Order: sequence, then structure tokens, then C-alpha cells
Amino acid sequence: MTELAVIGTGGLARAVCYALAVTGPPVRITVIGRDPARIAALCHIGMARAAIAGSGVTFRPAPVPLPEALPEALATAAPAGVLLAASSQSPWESLRSPSAWTSLLRRGGFGLTLPFQAEAAVRAGAALASAGPGSWFVNACFPDAVNPVLAACGVPVLCGIGNAGLLAASLQSALGLADQRELRVLAHHVHLHAPASPGDEARVWHRDRELADAGALLAAQRAVPRTELNHVTGLTAARVLGCLLTGGDLDTSLPGPLGLPGGYPVRLAAGRLSLRLPPGLDRDEAVAFNQRSAVRDGVIVEGARVTFGPAAREELSRVAPDLADGFPATDLDPAVKAFTQLRDRLRDLPAYP
Repeated sequence: MTELAVIGTGGLARAVCYALAVTGPPVRITVIGRDPARIAALCHIGMARAAIAGSGVTFRPAPVPLPEALPEALATAAPAGVLLAASSQSPWESLRSPSAWTSLLRRGGFGLTLPFQAEAAVRAGAALASAGPGSWFVNACFPDAVNPVLAACGVPVLCGIGNAGLLAASLQSALGLADQRELRVLAHHVHLHAPASPGDEARVWHRDRELADAGALLAAQRAVPRTELNHVTGLTAARVLGCLLTGGDLDTSLPGPLGLPGGYPVRLAAGRLSLRLPPGLDRDEAVAFNQRSAVRDGVIVEGARVTFGPAAREELSRVAPDLADGFPATDLDPAVKAFTQLRDRLRDLPAYP
């Protein structure tokens, strides 16, 4: 039976697994994580949903208490592909444990979490490249910025999920489309929120005509609590993973395809991914748009260098001026250590406006 490995047991990992349980092709999903109880719960619910749906999907728990054990777990699973949906920085921390750290992220941008998102992705991607060099790797952790870091580090990554894919799903619904074959979305993670200026809005094409009302079409999604949107992202991810597992065809939009920054319209066919840009828009122009958008998200990855946007640099200059100039994408460990020290310090301080 075809094997898929899912690393993580958080809300997004659960949403993807539960969607695959009822919509996916017959596949065995190995769930990898640190907490055996959480893994067991995910596998039980996934198996029960699969049984009700008659999908033929099965789940296997694979506790990995230490990061050093990940290569062995992946070698044992021998998956066709891996989805990473785990990082050391929760996107929901501001809701559950507000502090000066979450205030820094709110003011400077989510991009300040890049070191925490990238460390797990680099580790998982490198482990897979060693244990299963023919397998594909899909990263769900801030792929708009992390996938370019992976590319700079020489870690193969096919694409991400969420973000541009979520926006495309909402636009498909708003436009009443049966599928996304005639829909193309160029958008960054930052476009999950409405921009201050209409000129900075996501770019959307329907039947090769660019739409002027993307913001209005996305208003309903942006009004929904972010935690609820995992129910959509999970299903969009399940469709992408199902297509990769079966070698089918799918036209959609995804973040971080082929290590690029931001999100793009893409085509999946026979396990291969290619850009599906609208007529008149070349790759360089599409990348430049996403890099301009990345500035508002707080972090830009260009070549082998990570730099921070103006707001992020200003915030860092107040609390950790030695970090404000960024860091080499290929020298991640010192950045993770420095940002961990900053986060630990700020978590002990109260949130501020």
C-alpha cells in the first residue's frame, strides 16, 4: 500500500489527516510526533472516519521522542511523500498566551517567526532526502518564506499547503466555480489579511482576465476566525496530497512551489509540479510581486540571505538590535538560538499595545 508520512499532531495536521480519511485514496498514513497519546488519538479518529467513509485509508502511529530519530522513522515508513505540519512556534500563541513576544509579532510581522518555522522544515527535509531520496516533501510551516530557505540550503521541497491554496478555495466558492482550472491566484501569506492599500491586494485571474474586486471576494474568508479555516485548508491539502499519491492532475494555487517565495497558480500532473501563470505575466514579475508582499509580512528571503522588513527591523532594534540586520539562510542554527533567547525573555513580559 502507498505510504504517506505526516509529521505533526496539531490542528492543521489533524485537519489534513481527517480530510484524507474520508476523501483520500487508499493509503497508509504514518503519523510522526513526540507525544504518543496525541498520535494515538489522531490515528483512532482517522481510522474511525475512514471506516465510516469506506475509503481504505489506514493510520499507523510512529512516536519519535527526539529529532535525531526522525531519519530512522522515515526510513522505516518508506513513504512516497512527507507532509510537515509541525513547528516550534504556534500561530495561535497570541490567542492563548499573549505576551511581549506576541506583541512583537503583531507589530513586526509573522515573518519574525521564520527561524522557528524553518528549523523543523530543514531537519525534516534533510532527513527525508537521506532516508528516501525519491520521495517528495510538502511543507506546511510558513512555506511562503520557509521554502525559499529550504531551496537556499539545498533541501528539496515540492511545495507548501495553505495560504494561497486557502485563498484560492475561498475565491472558487465566491465565484461559484466547479474547480480551479480557470482560476489563478498570485498571493502571499500576508494576503490572509486585507492590505491597508487596495494596490497591495492579492492578484486573481478568472478565465485569463484579472479581477479588480479580489478584496471583496475574500471578505467572507477574512471575517472567519483563523482557527476555523483549518477545516478548509485541511481539505485543500488532502486534495493536493491525494493527487500526488495517485499521480493525478490538479489545477490549483499553492505557496512555496519549487522553493519560490509566496504563492502561485500551479498544475500538478503525474507527480510533477509546474507554474500556471496567466498570459502576460512572467515568472520574474510574479516573484517580484510576492517579494514586495513579503516585506509587509516582515521577512524577505532572497538568495542565501534573510532580511527583515522595515516594521520588523524597527521592532527588533528596540529589543534585540543585533538581530535586526537578518542572517544567512544557510546558517540557521545561530539564528534559532538567538531568537529562542529573545522569545524566552519576551514571554516573561506582559503584552503591549
